[in-house]
Amino acid sequence: MTPGESRWRRWAPALPGVLLVVVALLQMTVGRAWGLSPWKGGGFGMFATLDARPFRYLRVYVTAPERSEELAIPASLQDAAAAAEILPTDGQLGRLARRVAARERSKGRPVADVRIEVWREEFFPDSLAPQTRLLRDYVLVVR
Repeated sequence: MTPGESRWRRWAPALPGVLLVVVALLQMTVGRAWGLSPWKGGGFGMFATLDARPFRYLRVYVTAPERSEELAIPASLQDAAAAAEILPTDGQLGRLARRVAARERSKGRPVADVRIEVWREEFFPDSLAPQTRLLRDYVLVVR
């Protein structure tokens, strides 16, 4: 056996544990930096929280000189909305906002800007009373 082979045999049993630690650290970093739901990604925090899709939701507002209203998310945009709820980055929210603006314009409705809010339902630890918290707020100015 060569020295390289013996070193590999010595470290090989530790590899799965090291990989799990790396995935856990990446999951926590992405969760804190970009708001990834603990139920996605590596899933290490999924059993310790209720921060999943049933407890996250979007509110979409469209404004223009002649209008200002909240829109229901249509079926054609449900997948994009789900992706934005799970990982509310500027990229995900921007894609959804552009699709909302394009859909509204295709229906002949004016759009000056699209605002998307990502909300999360939380519960107070002592009383379990619900409260909502704004996770992200994104505005797309349409030109």
